[in-house]
Amino acid sequence: KKRHVRCTRRWVKGHQDRKLPRHEISDEGLMNIEVDELATSAYIMAGVDKTSLEVDVFSEEAYGIIIDGSKVTCKLKHRVVERCGETALLQYLTNKHKLSEGKMEGIDWQALARFLRSLSPQQRATQVKLQHNWIPTNSFLYQQRRIQCDKCPLCKSAVETPSHVRWCRFLAAQRYRQDRLSQLEREFKGINTAPEIVYCWMAQLAAICGERLEDYSDSIITGTPIKQALGEARRHQAVLSWEGMLQGRLSTRWQKVQECHERGRRQETASFQKRGGWSAQAVRLLCVFNSDLWHFRNAEVHGNTLHEAQQKLRAEVEDKVRRLYDRHPILLARYPSVRSIPLEVRLQKSTLVLQMWLKHVDQQEKLTDVVRMKARMQEGSILRFLVPRSAVRVGVKNGCGQNNRLIRNAASKLVRWARCFLRFRSKVELPRAGIGDPG
Repeated sequence: KKRHVRCTRRWVKGHQDRKLPRHEISDEGLMNIEVDELATSAYIMAGVDKTSLEVDVFSEEAYGIIIDGSKVTCKLKHRVVERCGETALLQYLTNKHKLSEGKMEGIDWQALARFLRSLSPQQRATQVKLQHNWIPTNSFLYQQRRIQCDKCPLCKSAVETPSHVRWCRFLAAQRYRQDRLSQLEREFKGINTAPEIVYCWMAQLAAICGERLEDYSDSIITGTPIKQALGEARRHQAVLSWEGMLQGRLSTRWQKVQECHERGRRQETASFQKRGGWSAQAVRLLCVFNSDLWHFRNAEVHGNTLHEAQQKLRAEVEDKVRRLYDRHPILLARYPSVRSIPLEVRLQKSTLVLQMWLKHVDQQEKLTDVVRMKARMQEGSILRFLVPRSAVRVGVKNGCGQNNRLIRNAASKLVRWARCFLRFRSKVELPRAGIGDPG
């Protein structure tokens, strides 16, 4: 009877109202938006069953992917890649940050994931490096033998580690941290964070950064339920580490404290209505604060612009060249002397040429030490050919004949040693053709 009616299935893009006005959306799109609104309202209603995760594969679908018993209906590539690298990632996090299974379950990974997805690829790469301490501090570069010193380039008094970047005693760094901590406190209040959480976090962050924070009154903790939740969250975060909170590993217990605060002040806070939720915004503020400290260090060391970075690099290279000229190391005869070119002429060369010359001289010094060590092991020291002063004095007392005989023996030994040394030097240290000054 209804042969004139043909049913077809067609995919309709959802949430079109996020980018288009409603009068430009088709009827199917408006119907999809209405269904989405009804589904969202159903999730927050009490007594309504949630959507079943077990969905059949329709005949019109070419295939279906089911992960952990639920069918993947969106972000297919992301979910598959995440699932494939999940085991290796969990193993790395467990070993890197010493996280047990219980600690892994107590971290708000969803808030951290939302924050990372909101960043550009370059910003996301920087944040991941900061979270896993992959930043190129001087201690890290020193372990890779890329620099000669592991001290902080700002204070020059302690080994520069990721934790040292947060409490460096450099005067400009201290002033920046104090201003940045004050700004962070205002930002926490801007997202309607509970005052109890703000006080607790600022006290811990000030301790991590080596700064002093004025004490708050104990009357800030108003109710017994929020006091109990705050104590539980604080103890759990201490187990996870407070420095880990700066790296995005926030405890899930803080959300309970925030919910207790919003339950009593629903009208004036209502952060649950904001996009992303409170926990995602808090993670964003903490991670941005941590990255700002690292960016300030880089700006002080390398400059804010490319021109400033080139100027600072040039000054550093010229200082190394001057110190090398003052030290004037003695190299093998095959290598040109450091002072073969005057210092004024050397400094007229480009920065890249000076860097290559410094690298070559460093390699030549190491080879010189190796050759001299081998020569000392093969030929021995000149001291074994010399007569002790006590023996000469004994010879003078016994008679001139014996003294002359000791002197002749010592002289013959010294001549033999000199011949052996010159013969070895002629084989090893003569200049080679085609090797000139690398500078």
